[in-house]
Amino acid sequence: MSDIYWRKIQHLEIVVNRDVDFKDRCEEYFRDIILIHQAIPGFRRDDVDTSTRFLGYELKAPVMITGITGGARETLDVNRRLAQIASQHGIALGLGSQRPILTSNFNREVVETYRVARDTAPNIPLIGNIGFNTLKTLGVQEVKQLVDSVRADALAVHLNPAQEAIQPEGDTDFSLETLSVLREVAREVGVPILVKEVGNGLSYEVVRKITAETGVKIFDVAGACGTSWVKVEMYRTADDVRKHVAQVIGEWGIPTPVSIIETRLASPDSTIIASGGVWDGLRAVKSLALGADMAGFAKPVLTRLLKEGFESASRFVAEYVESMKTVMFLVGAEKLGDLRRIPVVVGPVLRNYVSSRGFSLDKYLEMLRK
Repeated sequence: MSDIYWRKIQHLEIVVNRDVDFKDRCEEYFRDIILIHQAIPGFRRDDVDTSTRFLGYELKAPVMITGITGGARETLDVNRRLAQIASQHGIALGLGSQRPILTSNFNREVVETYRVARDTAPNIPLIGNIGFNTLKTLGVQEVKQLVDSVRADALAVHLNPAQEAIQPEGDTDFSLETLSVLREVAREVGVPILVKEVGNGLSYEVVRKITAETGVKIFDVAGACGTSWVKVEMYRTADDVRKHVAQVIGEWGIPTPVSIIETRLASPDSTIIASGGVWDGLRAVKSLALGADMAGFAKPVLTRLLKEGFESASRFVAEYVESMKTVMFLVGAEKLGDLRRIPVVVGPVLRNYVSSRGFSLDKYLEMLRK
């Protein structure tokens, strides 16, 4: 088994079995987003409509299982079952990094560990995945081949400098010159490009630069509230210095609510996926009311799938969406668009953070509700 395939197995085992979450999953930041209860919602709970369109598909809910895995034989069944869950509930699905396809020179068995998702679920948006620092070594035709090999509807380009800094095999070349490659890929590859972090959040500066220089308009903020990939790599490295650095920066990053705001300010007309600790329906609705278009998660469904089985993982998604619907009912939002019009109170922790960054939260909320 090659190093990269073994790494994929290690990642799964560590994420599921080790303590790699941010300490309180940003409880104080999400608690600071206060939705106002409406004792007369104005409609029946069953009237709540969470449907939305994404990448040309009609989704039952604005939810995505974000990129998790692929590349090793053991991941094939994981991606098959995740695709079954996504199809069953009418939500989007992201694939893990497709770098193993490249390193295997498009080996059929390796491709199949990803392609199984499309074969299993032809009726949902499927998002491919490659690293920003891998992109610099590829031509447009190779990227097209990567997308076509799994029949993806879009390609996620992930930014993970903190993870790479700790990873034993890490590539820390995140030079700005790669933006020109991303621009060419966005123009020529033939599917939408999505730029995502992996758990440390997107800043205003980065999103503004990406938007200006590449035209990309879909972002997954992946804020620092869920799984810390710095902590994941800490368990993998045998280097004592790297372990120490990982302990120092294990909580590093931008909280998801802050990253939603900064991304929306930097790219007002973009599609924003809120992930990073958005692990229940209440946090999902809060994220949408704050400016996101969709919610995403990975670890909760993966952990249930591998530890408790398919039914438990599927039930998690069902309960997630049902919780969203109930919260929407209680705030008087019959449709997703209504979440941009409901009153929102923002507490001092989130407000002070945004203000210290030089942004007016009141003006931001006013902009959202125009």
